[in-house]
Amino acid sequence: MATIVEHKKYSLTNLGNNNNKFWNVTLYDNDDVMSEWGRQGKNKQSKTWHGVGSSFMYKKIGEKEKKGYRENQVVEGSGSVSVSGARVANTELKSIASKQIKSKNPVVSKLVDFLVKVNAHQILQATGGKIQFDTSSSTFKTTQGVVIPAQVSRARDLLSEISDFVNDGDYDNEDLEEAMNEYLSLIPRDFGMRRMCPSDIIGSMSDIQKENDILDGLDAGFAGIQTAAPKKTTKKKKKDVPVLFDVDMEIVTDKKVLSHVKHLYQSTRKSMHTSNNLSVQTVYAITIKNMKASYDKYGAKLKDIRQLWHGTKASNLLSIMRKGLIIPPASSNHCTGRMYGNGVYFSSISTKALNYATNFWGGGGTTDRTFMFLADVAMGKYHLAGGGWGSYPVSGCDSTWAKGGRSGVINDEMIVYRLDQCNLVYLVEFVPRKFYKD
Repeated sequence: MATIVEHKKYSLTNLGNNNNKFWNVTLYDNDDVMSEWGRQGKNKQSKTWHGVGSSFMYKKIGEKEKKGYRENQVVEGSGSVSVSGARVANTELKSIASKQIKSKNPVVSKLVDFLVKVNAHQILQATGGKIQFDTSSSTFKTTQGVVIPAQVSRARDLLSEISDFVNDGDYDNEDLEEAMNEYLSLIPRDFGMRRMCPSDIIGSMSDIQKENDILDGLDAGFAGIQTAAPKKTTKKKKKDVPVLFDVDMEIVTDKKVLSHVKHLYQSTRKSMHTSNNLSVQTVYAITIKNMKASYDKYGAKLKDIRQLWHGTKASNLLSIMRKGLIIPPASSNHCTGRMYGNGVYFSSISTKALNYATNFWGGGGTTDRTFMFLADVAMGKYHLAGGGWGSYPVSGCDSTWAKGGRSGVINDEMIVYRLDQCNLVYLVEFVPRKFYKD
């Protein structure tokens, strides 16, 4: 039986020409070359040329590349297959998260299970099933293979470029279409059989934010991906499990703490926000070790420390527990429409922040389970914003306070520009008021 010598995968996505294709080629040790092709997610066709060798294979590759096909940097399986320097370990995200997010309460373990599932479901739904979650290996797969970190990193760069065009309404630019075609080859989408233009896929800044959510979800799912190739050894040893989470979580039962959190929420809720119909159900004390250590070293020593709200969708929670909060690079400021620069945004108005957890700002609706963080935020010397877009952060200031009714916003927003100026303290879960029991 012939053995595979070389195997390469390519895809072609072109919105204008209605192309959403794959083409794969394999060279065997008997010099046979086999190619497989078809539309992404559909039945494939194949053909074999006997005894033609590697020169024939690379001739075919050259022909495809001239037509615009791009090689896919993916991993093919969930064992120990290596492609482009990446390896998929047979380690489950659910198992890792359950063990590394430490808690004595089984309710927390059930919450972690839910977060793994909602992260996978969000990506499956958003991509029309073109990126699916393999529960046996806890990896996200396209029709061409397992998604790897380098693929998502490149997609983020492209999304930053795309966001500039979308922000300017420049949908007819050829550079936008080129960036979109490459982006969709990395993060596939089901756009049917009809010819489309870029604005049909990403037509607004809320669509940009939804794409960011997909990439965040993929980042959170990289439990099984290791970028270093496995070392050869003659001895059997225990499988290395990557340390992804260094987190402690417990359910808060202290009545004073519960009363404090509920008061902060209820005293600042506003009827103008759709999330106003939600009530506090459960409060989890959370410690993300690396985040707290950084905050204790710098932020905790600044003046004017406030407890503020930070809302996010449930599908983002695992990513935050893994890496803490992030500040997008300067090139991606349009991706989140940030009026006061690239920083971490908080609010003292509970339902303002909670709307981000319910998908309101992204054009969605409420979700079955809704969460929001309460954080210690070191404002230090703040700049009181005068209103509208400007250059931030202001020199000599540690933060920005956008005051509701004065700074171009209706509700207060507080922004810090260093990650070590904030520390997540509580994760609060909400339910609709009609289901709430005190």
